[in-house]
Amino acid sequence: MSVLSPGVRPAFGLPGRIQDANSKPRSIAVVGLGIGGAEVARTLRGEGLAHLEVHVLAKHAPGGDAVAAIKAGGGDLQRGLMAADMIFLVACRGDDVGLAPVVAGIAHSRNHPVTGLYIVPPQALEGDDETLRTLRSSVEMLVVVSDQSYVPAMIAALGS
Repeated sequence: MSVLSPGVRPAFGLPGRIQDANSKPRSIAVVGLGIGGAEVARTLRGEGLAHLEVHVLAKHAPGGDAVAAIKAGGGDLQRGLMAADMIFLVACRGDDVGLAPVVAGIAHSRNHPVTGLYIVPPQALEGDDETLRTLRSSVEMLVVVSDQSYVPAMIAALGS
């Protein structure tokens, strides 16, 4: 049991917890992994959502080099993750999510928690799922949804 001095507030939440009032718009980075995740990310880019930066990572890179794959994805991922208040990794069943631990490592080095968004039909959750296992081990929170139809509204609500 610990006793705090008057006027001292205990630390609360994760290291990357947003400290500003909720009236401040949130900057969101969405990283599309694999073919399905890339398509979802591109759809979000086309929605014209404010405070949203979208990154689509290359599925493969020469020699399996993760840094080359990130560079091939275009944009400055490290800068984008540094500026973001919230980071989402998006993938669909069967997507190559081998870069998820690399992206999460970049975010974690800046004390940013990462949320995974896995889009998979309910009947497809049966059996072994490497995509799910890789995402689960790379993020602090994993959201599993049956379709992508509500994703733009969710991201818009979180960013405002």
